Amino acid sequence: MSAGFDQLLLRYENGRMTRRELLAALTAVAVAPAASAGQPVAPLGAVKQLNHVSIFVPDVKKSTQFYQDLFGMPVLTHQDPGINLNAGAGFLGIYPAPQNATQGSINHLCLAVENFDADKVLKTLTDRGVRARIRQRGDTKELYLTDPDGISVQLQDPSYIGGTGLLGNRTP
Repeated sequence: MSAGFDQLLLRYENGRMTRRELLAALTAVAVAPAASAGQPVAPLGAVKQLNHVSIFVPDVKKSTQFYQDLFGMPVLTHQDPGINLNAGAGFLGIYPAPQNATQGSINHLCLAVENFDADKVLKTLTDRGVRARIRQRGDTKELYLTDPDGISVQLQDPSYIGGTGLLGNRTP
């Protein structure tokens, strides 16, 4: 930005710009960053689908049986100590709750973002002041953040199935 000011001053000193033009240009240069600071930030990426919801339950086997019997949800992938049941374009993850839990809870939801790259998304989030982390599960990077209301949100590629591989999109 300093080079821009220098150029304006040089033009003024060389008589190629009036004092009024110089003041207008300096005002425009000074106001431009403040105006752009109020601009909305571009979205991180378009969410293509709700990829999955993971629940924590006291008895994985019992809950799995419930969802399979009631809704006919086949096993998509095993992710010990839990299991992922196919739910059309997404899945339901069922995992053991902490030892003393007497009822289930929703642990997190996962949004599928096109062209997902965990490292790039983490940097973008960090640059925006959003605290996020990558959990390495085998060779799969799983990115998590917490929304303003304390809800855990995972971001993944639309092909993610809780499996193996860089995108978690291969059946183990």
